[in-house]
Amino acid sequence: MRKLTSKDSINNEQAVVKTLLKKKSSIKSTINKPDASKSTSVMLVDSKRAHIFPVESNNSYNSDSFADYTLNRIKKLTTDFGIKQSADVSQDLDIYALDDNATALVIMCEHYELIREKTDLELIDIYLNFIQHCLQPTGYFYKYVDVEKKFTNGNNDINLADTTGCAIWSLGYLISKKKMLPEAIVAKAELMFQEALGGIKKIHSVNAISYIIKGLYYNNTQNETIEGVWLIKQFANILVTLYKDVENNNWKWFQSTINVESSLISEALLCAWLTTGEPAYRQISKTSFDFLLSKVFKKEDQSTFLEEEKMFEGKNSTQINTLIFALNTFHKVFKEDDYLLKIKRSSEWLQWNKFMQF
Repeated sequence: MRKLTSKDSINNEQAVVKTLLKKKSSIKSTINKPDASKSTSVMLVDSKRAHIFPVESNNSYNSDSFADYTLNRIKKLTTDFGIKQSADVSQDLDIYALDDNATALVIMCEHYELIREKTDLELIDIYLNFIQHCLQPTGYFYKYVDVEKKFTNGNNDINLADTTGCAIWSLGYLISKKKMLPEAIVAKAELMFQEALGGIKKIHSVNAISYIIKGLYYNNTQNETIEGVWLIKQFANILVTLYKDVENNNWKWFQSTINVESSLISEALLCAWLTTGEPAYRQISKTSFDFLLSKVFKKEDQSTFLEEEKMFEGKNSTQINTLIFALNTFHKVFKEDDYLLKIKRSSEWLQWNKFMQF
């Protein structure tokens, strides 16, 4: 996408963007950015702070953390090619997954913003190169790569749309930090981001759409374009339609089932509101996210997240981090202390379950 300099060009640009999407906008919106978009967030990664936390003007924080373990775990599993999957702390699996590398890329971007360690840049470049290795001419990304840097047959058995969306999110996130990162790293990410958008025309997965909205939102914080906002609105309207088709008095969600990692759907709508100012996005994102949290955190009278919580069973740390990312975004906007408590509880759960895959 090229950056537009005049609103008079919008009709021509919309004609191009509409070819990427089958559904037209069902909600009329005005581009009116809310004040919350001025807030910033940084993932804190020291032993006294939560994995992801908003940084307010008074620089106040309020949580214990699992973050030293997470950061050390990332470094332990990282080779010169990428971050490997692991069955437990003593056994590495001879396979790499894009989702893990995308998550590690976001975490290290935030760590570098906070600490400015040069070694972080080396890790960022490793994860970025891995993502580039997985990019296909179609704009899609393969997920699984073996130790010989060959794509595995497992890529034939999964939904690559979700993997592609995850890659777009991480690239957009890196681009949002362009003022602090080396120009070469940012330029590589921006080129991949543009190439990846060529693959979104066939994407209909709800999770993939949500990742794409997040990626477009972060990219737009540095490279704002009319067509970028247009894409966000089109995808966000799809989520709104899904929500209205399913929700009722007792069920405030986008689908008939709900799980931890689907928290990114609500977060995506909140990002869409931060971009466009459309009130429906804000209202549905808040209602749905709080509904999800009510299903995950069922023991409100306890300060810690117990191991037997059903919604967290069988999840790897990347999936739990997805929830923590969302909690951070919602706290940044709504400033509710309950979101901080749930970041702490999710972090503690990760600390207790050290033998999960990254």
